[in-house]
Amino acid sequence: MKTEVAHCSGCGHKVRLVFTDPPPHDGQANLKDGAEIVCLDYHETCSGGKCPTTGVPGIVMGVRLAKSHLSDESFKTIHARCEACGQVSDLEVIDDHFALCTLCNTTTRWVVLKLSDDSEITLTGR
Repeated sequence: MKTEVAHCSGCGHKVRLVFTDPPPHDGQANLKDGAEIVCLDYHETCSGGKCPTTGVPGIVMGVRLAKSHLSDESFKTIHARCEACGQVSDLEVIDDHFALCTLCNTTTRWVVLKLSDDSEITLTGR
């Protein structure tokens, strides 16, 4: 992987970009042909609109960073059942609507419901 520093006009400061290595072989349809850009300085506020540095939707950059596990500390974590794998696990919050399961790397929708006794419950779904 190669790391570069670039100025982000969206947040007004320098950000660290990682260029992932392309797959070592051609083949399956779910593999990208080349390297992907991952911003190591992604924040939840980046999820709206397009990333001005890379031109991809902000939410895509969040998913790329979460799936790469290059900066897991960048994400707020919720503990809930993943609808994809069925396990109760930590989910890394990408934005107000999506989180990534740390066990199966699947994105899932999430919402927090406040109960009458001021407690909260997190619900997930696909």
